[in-house]
Amino acid sequence: MAKYNGYECLACKKKFTEDDDVVVCPECGTPYHRECYLREGKCINDSLHVSGLSWMPPEPDGADNENETVRCIRCGAENPSTNDVCDKCGTPLLKNNTADRPFNGAQNPYGGPFGADGSAGPRTDGMGRMIFDQDTEIEGIKLGDYARYVGTNPLGFLPTFIRFGKFGGKVSMNIGAFFFTSVYFLYRKMKPWGIIFLILLALLGVPDMIFYLSSGVAGVTIDVGIDVKSKSFLMASEITSFVSLVVRILAAFFANYLYYQQAKRDISLIREEDVDDENTAKMKIAVKGGVSWQNVLAGFMVDSVINVGAVILMAKFL
Repeated sequence: MAKYNGYECLACKKKFTEDDDVVVCPECGTPYHRECYLREGKCINDSLHVSGLSWMPPEPDGADNENETVRCIRCGAENPSTNDVCDKCGTPLLKNNTADRPFNGAQNPYGGPFGADGSAGPRTDGMGRMIFDQDTEIEGIKLGDYARYVGTNPLGFLPTFIRFGKFGGKVSMNIGAFFFTSVYFLYRKMKPWGIIFLILLALLGVPDMIFYLSSGVAGVTIDVGIDVKSKSFLMASEITSFVSLVVRILAAFFANYLYYQQAKRDISLIREEDVDDENTAKMKIAVKGGVSWQNVLAGFMVDSVINVGAVILMAKFL
């Protein structure tokens, strides 16, 4: 494609020529030689995928010269560098700006404080929107390390992590933590919280299990020696059901924040180790994070033991 001539392929660092077979990432628009893209198996421009922006040609040296041009990322038309929008299609022109922009300084553009460390934050595009990449630091941890730690579904967590670290707050919504509370925490390797929720919800669910076993609703009737139709039992069942709902709601609201705090702690400990090789450090971060189906299986087994044991104890002593 002629419009990519002279620009570098991100994979092999060779410049495109008129005869090259060029393909682009369908998500961010980064160009590659077809053979490079097939060899990588995916787009490797992670910073654009994290920030949600599209590829744009790097400005040549001397871009401050008014005679230089800016290529429109939508139609490819060349425009004078002084333009804010494309002369051909009207799309805002995104221009690289390497000047530091205050992010953690005393005030943000809307008048509120961002922080007090005075460090420069992410760059902004031509429309004033903040650009986050894998080198952006969130409370001393690079966004790329958070992405490696999360493993699956990084785009589902990273915006929330950015909000927690840069703008404050602890509350967000995690649907998985509501419907599969203990399983979710164990799946994300938050074992202490997973065990706490597992034991708590298992105990709160004992009255319901007794009702199902005694009433035959589950297809099997077992006499556990408890009158499940008594007012005291029904009241206990309603109270435990309500408490269980509250626990699940709280878990849903704070699961992402707890995960963020664990990720920050684990990554910091790995980065503080004397790791000579950067690739080794990245691998340790990925292994420490991610997900674990083994934890989920163990959780199901413990849950079953707790429920059965609680029913036996209640039937024996009540």
